[in-house]
Amino acid sequence: MSISEEQTHESKQIENSDSEQTPTNRVFRIGCMTFCIAVTLLFLWVWHHQSQFNDNYRQASFHINNGEPEQAIAAYQKAIKNKERTIFFKNAPTAYNNLGDAYLKAGQYEQAISTFKDVIKIAPNMAEGYVNLATVYLQKGEPSNAREICLHALQKFPDAALLHFNLACAYSLSDEPTEAKASLKSALSIDADLINDLLQQEESLQHILPELQ
Repeated sequence: MSISEEQTHESKQIENSDSEQTPTNRVFRIGCMTFCIAVTLLFLWVWHHQSQFNDNYRQASFHINNGEPEQAIAAYQKAIKNKERTIFFKNAPTAYNNLGDAYLKAGQYEQAISTFKDVIKIAPNMAEGYVNLATVYLQKGEPSNAREICLHALQKFPDAALLHFNLACAYSLSDEPTEAKASLKSALSIDADLINDLLQQEESLQHILPELQ
């Protein structure tokens, strides 16, 4: 075989090799491009709904501070709806807590109870959901339910001052002053400044305060 024939043969082999690799390379490039586009679209989706969440959350906080719980409820609902669409940050216990508080301020007790139960499901390791649920029952005039919630939660959060405080309120409203006094003492031993501030507002405990002084 002459040199020219060898060169021609090698050239054909290279061409054949390129023709075999081209489809594979094309599929790889298309796959990479598709992946990059998908990631970009996902990022834009998450960013958009996170921005909507932030905007509605701020509006809700504004309405709460202005004594407009009904408007705050609507804004918190929109915020939570957008939060759920962010995929990676679906659960928002703070937003649910604030929504429950807005329901409570609007006197919508059943909705508040349902929302705070959702908080407990979403964040079982947060005492705040239990505290707020007990508060709703107290304001609704159901101290036995509040007591049950507090006793259950205190097994997990024994150092939660507000749980002890709500338990004291529940005992007091149920005409159990001895138990109320013991629970109030526990609350004061954990966070005296916070509890003393709350005592200025809680009428149900006024009759046992002299015994604590």
